Amino acid sequence: MLQKQGRSILVFILGMLTFAVGSFLVSTYIIVERPTKDGITDDWGQICFWPDADGLYAAVSPKGCYSTSCTRPKLQSGTAIVDIQNHKIQLETRFVLVKASHFPLPCADNCDGGGVVQFKLEPLIPNDYAVWFRDEKVGNLMIFSGRPTPRQCFDNIS
Repeated sequence: MLQKQGRSILVFILGMLTFAVGSFLVSTYIIVERPTKDGITDDWGQICFWPDADGLYAAVSPKGCYSTSCTRPKLQSGTAIVDIQNHKIQLETRFVLVKASHFPLPCADNCDGGGVVQFKLEPLIPNDYAVWFRDEKVGNLMIFSGRPTPRQCFDNIS
């Protein structure tokens, strides 16, 4: 009787271990968190430029308000092309955001959860540069000569 009970306990423990390992494998490798269509953002919310000792930096954030406690970036990518001859800076970004629920807590009241794509650009020759995001002209970036270039930002309000 005691031997039969010991076997039952062993079978139960082995079954629970098998379940735990199987659950881990399924949740890690099979169930992939896929972003919803509204989680893929190709539009920009803000583009900022600022100088540093080793070059010019640019940062692009996605359009929209995404709470840091309820949204997390899954993918952030982008390209920046500087055409010195034509005084043009061409930017393109893509953000893939997923919901990160912290139930039962409410979402934080901020808009920084979408992330930021940053670019390091080479030092530019002083001039006005047209800033483009895909095929949309964002504005003109002024690179000063003889004095520090201030931080310049463009907001996409529309």
